[in-house]
Amino acid sequence: MAAFIVSPFGLFVMGLFAGLFTAPSGQTFTVLAYGWVVASGERQTITTYLWLTGATTVKHFSCFYRFLGGPLYEARWQMWARIIRCAARWVPAGVPIVLIVDDSTKKKAGRQIEGVGHYRNGAGSARQEYRTLRGLNFVWGQMRVPVPGWPGQSLSIPIGLSLYLKEEQAWKLHVPYQTRSALAREIVDFVATQLPTRRIRVLGDGGYATKDMLQQLPATVDVVSRMLIPGKLYTPPLPRTTPCRGCPPKKGAVLGSPKTLARKRSGWQYHSTEAGTLVQAWTGLWHSVLPGRLIRVVVVRRPLQLRARQPGQRKPRPRVEAFFTTDLTLSLEVLLAQYRERWAVEITIRDSNAFAGFGHDQCRRRERVVGANTLRLVLVAARTLWFVEQTRRTVDRDLTRYRPWYRQKVAPSQLDIVWTWRETLHAAGVFPISRFAPGLAEIQQKPENTLLLAA
Repeated sequence: MAAFIVSPFGLFVMGLFAGLFTAPSGQTFTVLAYGWVVASGERQTITTYLWLTGATTVKHFSCFYRFLGGPLYEARWQMWARIIRCAARWVPAGVPIVLIVDDSTKKKAGRQIEGVGHYRNGAGSARQEYRTLRGLNFVWGQMRVPVPGWPGQSLSIPIGLSLYLKEEQAWKLHVPYQTRSALAREIVDFVATQLPTRRIRVLGDGGYATKDMLQQLPATVDVVSRMLIPGKLYTPPLPRTTPCRGCPPKKGAVLGSPKTLARKRSGWQYHSTEAGTLVQAWTGLWHSVLPGRLIRVVVVRRPLQLRARQPGQRKPRPRVEAFFTTDLTLSLEVLLAQYRERWAVEITIRDSNAFAGFGHDQCRRRERVVGANTLRLVLVAARTLWFVEQTRRTVDRDLTRYRPWYRQKVAPSQLDIVWTWRETLHAAGVFPISRFAPGLAEIQQKPENTLLLAA
């Protein structure tokens, strides 16, 4: 473990989270971080970390699980705060910080795991629009950070994680019930508190265009999301010219819903990336969800497809879609481009499952489930920030040198980050411990006794 502590990544992690834990808890955190590092390619469970590091010779294995549900669970927001402040340094001062919120379901089958339930998963197969999974539902928060050396390219860094509980589960565990939108809003408010002087732009799908998420936003936060097709848009209320009885009006005349606005014949322009698709923007009030605040709505209208869908083909895109933002300075093209950037959260969730062991834990208690996955994601964030720091010092990196078949690759992926990180650790001598005594590597037996011993 000494080689890990003095390695470039070990020094970065120890410096990033220095002073958060007491000496015994700090030792436990270091052992688990070392186990996460050397467990690459194997099943990422806490027992695997202990097996590869020999940690059970220092502490009883139950101490590490108590650490996940105790000190680490209680200090998780402080860890996220350090990740947020470290990541924000790489975003230029005049550029808004882009946050993405979303949720994902990790498949689990244990009956005793707190929080397990059936959830709708939109990432089904090509023959399904969605499917239902039994597992744990997590709400993610991610920040987009520019990469030095690759202009215009960004990487996603986890900056928050919460476990969603259904109402009956929350009541059973004696914790207050919070919707997914409320959990996402908690992450957004926390980031705004940590960065009070920075402009923040939040990207989310239509599931987060709710009152819990949008009402009473901090002054520095704007939202880009999807608007419901039947949602009605109103003009701002006209100011009163003469005194009269009653409260002042909160909304003006009805502009229409995106479904009715799509029927207008004039004012349309062609979409910048979709052939045959038309777009148009309006400004008004979405009074039922965000009363009193003007929003900019972009309606996308696609041509009717007369060709029938063949079995096994994906469902075509809807004819009418609507997107909105609370930032009235965004142009139509920028708004659509920002919403397309939301897809980066799906890539990060996939990479976290593949390269970080997200959800591989076998914990049952809610606090330990959150603690184990928070440990993995803060280390993923530290690894990405470490890579950004390394690219600032060494910009000349050929992404297609060993994989020339990726001819159009213009930015590093998580796989590139992982391999750069592994090569640096191997050069520093960071490897799993020898788990077997050298004397037991070969069993010295006489040939005549071999069958007897086997019997």
